Amino acid sequence: MYTTQVQSGRADGVVAPEALMQNLSAPQFRYEMTFRTDAHSVPATRRAAKAILVGGTPGMEEDCLDRALLIITELVANTVKHAAPSSPRAELTLVTDDHSLTIAVHDRDPGLPRVLPPSHPDAIGGRGLRLVHDLAAEVDGTLEVRSDPDRRGKAVRVSLPL
Repeated sequence: MYTTQVQSGRADGVVAPEALMQNLSAPQFRYEMTFRTDAHSVPATRRAAKAILVGGTPGMEEDCLDRALLIITELVANTVKHAAPSSPRAELTLVTDDHSLTIAVHDRDPGLPRVLPPSHPDAIGGRGLRLVHDLAAEVDGTLEVRSDPDRRGKAVRVSLPL
């Protein structure tokens, strides 16, 4: 877990769960924000993340920024759709180091999502985490889902090369 916090957007000052940020290099920046798990949070969180990424990583390529914002949108939307009853708030953490951008979303719903196999083109739903997985895999990134140590929440973490 990091001991130095370069930048924080958390209003409540709570440190993100250790499971979110294990095994990362020293950050060039770190940003944390708490969002409500309601539909209004999806575009608001995306806008906030875009402002942070543009300001915190001026050399980030446009393709990487677009990919990161789509992943953030999908992860926040999944949290709103699936975790809201158990977790009225969730956290987004963005961390960069010399080689990667890590996006983590943490909520207090114990259900662990799975990456479903590619679905039929006419199927409704079931594509969000598959899309996140595929977007990360296209650039040799990673997707990881971890249960909290108390098993009462989870973190979904995506790492993208910069």
